[in-house]
Amino acid sequence: MKFPNQIKLYRRLRYRKGHGVHSPFIYNLITKVIEEKSPYYIFEDIENFRKDLLRSDNFVKDLSKRETQSMNYGALLFRLVNFFKFKTVLQVGSSTGLMSLYLAMPLKNSCECFALEERTGLLDTVRIFVENHSLKNLHLMEGMYKDSLYRLKQNIASFDFIFINAMGDAEKTGYSLDMVEHFICQNTVIVIDGIQNSKTMKNLWQEIKNRPDVTLTIDLLSLGLVFFNKKLHKQHYKNYFDDGKKQNLYEKRRRRFYFLNWRKKGIQSKSPHRRFWNGR
Repeated sequence: MKFPNQIKLYRRLRYRKGHGVHSPFIYNLITKVIEEKSPYYIFEDIENFRKDLLRSDNFVKDLSKRETQSMNYGALLFRLVNFFKFKTVLQVGSSTGLMSLYLAMPLKNSCECFALEERTGLLDTVRIFVENHSLKNLHLMEGMYKDSLYRLKQNIASFDFIFINAMGDAEKTGYSLDMVEHFICQNTVIVIDGIQNSKTMKNLWQEIKNRPDVTLTIDLLSLGLVFFNKKLHKQHYKNYFDDGKKQNLYEKRRRRFYFLNWRKKGIQSKSPHRRFWNGR
């Protein structure tokens, strides 16, 4: 969902860089993960895969446009996994698998990532990427969520990280949360997509915040973070998060820097007022 620029501007001015946050844990999470802008080299490979999806001539192209989140969004998932060093990751609703790559790439040798999708045929393309990059820790599972989770339950007691990717559909999100209830433990972190997409999603988000086992939530407008760690004080935060299309802001600033240098050189060498400005 695209939010009005006024809402994003307010969030940017009101909630940024951990202002007013007294918890060292939350402050580090905001400044080192949520608002971090430095890119990782693997982002380019994943985004090239996105371009391949958008160039395809089948139904995957349209689904990629409608259902796949931005690079910023994927980068945040990547950093969350990397920051907390999660061992087990579950994604309910992988769609074409692009966000699954951001979840599985950070800790290829120490984290097992399971991506579930009910619709058949959507994961065929991403399997090629997985094979080419030897991404053995990403397990793509097609079929009914209930059946896939039942199979996982035989070997996995709980997940460190769960991403509910129901595209802001309150009914599907609530259904998914009920199904993963068994896998939630004290150390589990849940990301829920589209928490402000509709009135029903806002009501569901409020219900999640009111759960007695939920200790901490962070509202990032387009998604929400949920923590169950009893060592954390019961708090509900809001923060600015740019979920737009541009992620590599470091490169953007660098180009601007070069552009300003070019302008400076041009002014010094070509301006007829140069001597006047220099006091000559």
